[in-house]
Amino acid sequence: MKNKIYRGIFLTSVTSFLVCIAIFIILIEVKSGLSIDDFILPLILSTIVALFVSIVLSKALSLRIVKPLEDINPENNKRHEYEEIEKLISKIDRQSNLITRQMAELKRRQVEFKTITQNMSEGLILLDNKSEIISYNKSALDILGAENVNDGEHFIALSRSHDFVSAVNEALNGRHSDYLINLGQKVYQVFANPVTVESETSGVVIVILDITEKAKREDMRREFTSNVSHELKTPLTSISGISELLMNGMIKPEDVTRFSKSIHDETARLIQLVNDIIKLSRLDEGRIVTEDEKIDLEEAVHSVTESLYILAENKGIEIEYKTTPAIITANRTILTEMIYNLCDNAIKYNKENGKLIVEVFKEDGSAVLTVSDTGIGIPSEHLDRIFERFYRVDKSHSKQIGGTGLGLSIVKHAADYIGASVSVESRENVGTKVTVVFP
Repeated sequence: MKNKIYRGIFLTSVTSFLVCIAIFIILIEVKSGLSIDDFILPLILSTIVALFVSIVLSKALSLRIVKPLEDINPENNKRHEYEEIEKLISKIDRQSNLITRQMAELKRRQVEFKTITQNMSEGLILLDNKSEIISYNKSALDILGAENVNDGEHFIALSRSHDFVSAVNEALNGRHSDYLINLGQKVYQVFANPVTVESETSGVVIVILDITEKAKREDMRREFTSNVSHELKTPLTSISGISELLMNGMIKPEDVTRFSKSIHDETARLIQLVNDIIKLSRLDEGRIVTEDEKIDLEEAVHSVTESLYILAENKGIEIEYKTTPAIITANRTILTEMIYNLCDNAIKYNKENGKLIVEVFKEDGSAVLTVSDTGIGIPSEHLDRIFERFYRVDKSHSKQIGGTGLGLSIVKHAADYIGASVSVESRENVGTKVTVVFP
């Protein structure tokens, strides 16, 4: 800036001086009749003097003009002697304050963004259009098993997995992509989305979601659908086959009663299955019409076991009670279903002339219900799965024993609905004990 001012002043002074000399020479020449040659030497001397004076004046003036600008200090609010410079300083001050506020806001947002992303359970990675890492959070590194990764590195530092590299490259080419990865017991879904600005890909956002529970539910849904189809098909096939034999007169009169009983039994099994599915569906969705109430657990146990007396008597099962009054708050319908299924299982899977022991007592301020049998027991490797829908320890005996395979699932869902906890102890050929602790 100083050089430009200097050159401007210098050229202006020289030009002005030369113009003045030219006018002076013309005037003298006209008045005195002297020739131009007479003025060459004085002209050269005058030009040299003019150049020297112009240089000195230009230097001095440029320094004088620029010095106040060089002395401007935005951090010093001291007033300036020049009004024009004072206005400039005021504008610079306002602009500086605005920039300071904007920088503070950007820093606040950056810290906020960092805090949020670092506390996300989902993995988050940001890349630029050169495939370099802009940002990432700890979850992303933990999921991908990456270590010692720095901003600015190529994204391959995060993972060399073929699926990961392919997904990112697809996104860099402007196309959304996603894929699933299985890491131990976890299932993750990786989404790679391009960030476009004016139809150009300027970066990639990678989000990694833990969908383990979703995958488990999907597996359970498929398994449930398959089991329901099988459980429904079996009695329906039996009913259809026997009905066809009856319709075509292919059954002897003396066998009609036996085959009719088979139809009745299969129909009852079908109805029970449908009812159990409806119960589970209502428990899953929380669609319970009646409300909670104060219930004496001892009274509820006796009421339920009385309805199972004939079933127990047919197998020679002795029902033994060890109960004391215990008031709980629960939904009566759900509580009854839970107790019924526990006792029904204890009878079905008991040995002939065995024993069913029902206990109700208080412990540490909670009401406790235990249902024990002297039956076939459950192998230890199956204990973790007995509450799954349609899960049977011995499928070969399921038809002889009866049931739908949903009893313990109903118990577990009912306990969860009430807020109770369920635990199971069992030994093969010794018996099983189910304990329910109510809140």
